[in-house]
Amino acid sequence: MKIITDKPKSGKRRFLWSLLFLLIAAFSVYAVGSQAKGFSPKHFMEYLRHNNIWWMLAAVLAMLAYISFDAIMVSTLLRGFGYPRSHPKCVSYAAADLYFSAITPSATGGQPMEAYFMTKDGVPAIISTVVMLTYLLLYTLSIVIIGLVCLVLFPSSFTTFGTVGRIFIVVGAVIQLGLAVCYALLLWKKQLLMRLCVFGLRLLAKLHIIHNLAARESKLQKNMELYSQATELLKGRRRLLIKALLLNLAHRCSQILVTVFCFLAGAGPHCARLAPKLFAMQSNVVIGAYCIPIPGSMGVTDYLMLDGFSKYMSEQQAANLELLARGLSFYICILLCGIVVLIKYAMMHFRKEHS
Repeated sequence: MKIITDKPKSGKRRFLWSLLFLLIAAFSVYAVGSQAKGFSPKHFMEYLRHNNIWWMLAAVLAMLAYISFDAIMVSTLLRGFGYPRSHPKCVSYAAADLYFSAITPSATGGQPMEAYFMTKDGVPAIISTVVMLTYLLLYTLSIVIIGLVCLVLFPSSFTTFGTVGRIFIVVGAVIQLGLAVCYALLLWKKQLLMRLCVFGLRLLAKLHIIHNLAARESKLQKNMELYSQATELLKGRRRLLIKALLLNLAHRCSQILVTVFCFLAGAGPHCARLAPKLFAMQSNVVIGAYCIPIPGSMGVTDYLMLDGFSKYMSEQQAANLELLARGLSFYICILLCGIVVLIKYAMMHFRKEHS
């Protein structure tokens, strides 16, 4: 890992990832429709026409809140480190994170692009690095916390899934916990992390996978010194971390609530008692989505949603709800974020042309 100061990835690579994203998205939608008995575009449009407009409005607001809480959290961290930025700029940072995370495997493109935008707006590389590390740690912890609470309150939210679905969720949970440990090591246990990295480099050198071991260790040492400078900024900032964690929890809950509100829009008030269980089930879907490094977790998320929803409704109803909730919480959300990113690029180009 390194502090990001250069523009990540070429335009050609971003185009290829975007094309792959569209192909997987088209295949995922086709797969959902073909798996559900009796599903048809006509039935889906009929389903949409009968949905409650107010619950649908709540779902749209939850989707917008998902983006907004991300932006507020980044703004809070930047302000806490002495580099306040306007809300529109923080929205562009959040949009870059969400958009590029969606179109790259394992969400590898989101944080580099977010850090890139920050540095272009005058945020020092060290500050953008510590903000990103803090964000990743709290982002991971938030879904783990939500998942644990839901598991305690609604154990059936896990057991309702089939065997494959439960395996996906367990693997996703292990990955999330592992990532949380790694981010915590990056922030607070630098010496232990350094020893692990050196061990890894020397092992790879013995296996003849890498060469120039001395040069790589020297580069690693320089990067660790930069991380040390960055993480020193976190000392004594417990209140800031708690506030950022709460914002991350709200960010995650907003995403899950999109599905719950879509369910209430189509199911009617008599099914409101199922809303808490559906929230808990969707939290497991979010965790299980991390089990395979596919752009946007497409395919895995669709499978888990259909697997869980079909236990409470018909396959056709489950497919309708999955397409609506996924379309709003992911595809439309990513489309909006992509538009914001394009506007940000245009503004950066305009400033460069007139500077």
